[in-house]
Amino acid sequence: MNGITHPDVEKYLYELLPPRDPLLVRLEQEARERDIPIVGPLVGGLLALLVRLTRAKKVLEIGTAIGYSTIWLARACPGRVVTIEYNKAIAQEAQRNISEAGLSRRVRVLVGDGMDLVPTLRTKFDFLFLDAEKHQYRALLDLALPKMKRGALIVTDNVLWSGRVAQSDPDETTQAIREFNEYVHKHPALETVIVPVRDGLALSRKR
Repeated sequence: MNGITHPDVEKYLYELLPPRDPLLVRLEQEARERDIPIVGPLVGGLLALLVRLTRAKKVLEIGTAIGYSTIWLARACPGRVVTIEYNKAIAQEAQRNISEAGLSRRVRVLVGDGMDLVPTLRTKFDFLFLDAEKHQYRALLDLALPKMKRGALIVTDNVLWSGRVAQSDPDETTQAIREFNEYVHKHPALETVIVPVRDGLALSRKR
């Protein structure tokens, strides 16, 4: 529970979810046991639905972790997914999970800092899922925006940061998230709304 949604409401929402396949269930369990942050099935299902609604054929993800969200994105996308992970060992684990899901041919895992890798991308994307280092959110968005098609959807995770964004004396990470939230709401090239699901998602459409 994260302090944003009432615990009883969150429990109810999880009980409504349809069963996941064994791979996703295993990854959810491993994430709990190893304290690896993943989006979870509520956000995973929302990401998949948003990809389908936008008919995105080229998806960029910054922050792969063990590939949980990547699998949700790739299963919904009929085209290609490019995902970036800083940690080499975690990226290799993600690649194995993506392969087990039968998605290796449509998912490209890049290893390195998104700040270095995003400028090297030579394609235009329909959809971006941003879930990397929070203090890099604004800089990564600035790098990624030119790579996004007009009308592209940008989804940013953890923008409510367990409710800490509402505190009067935020720490450094919380302050970075608050500044990012203000930035995307005021950005002339974006239309943005924050959805208070799980840890908060910012949905931004490129004008």
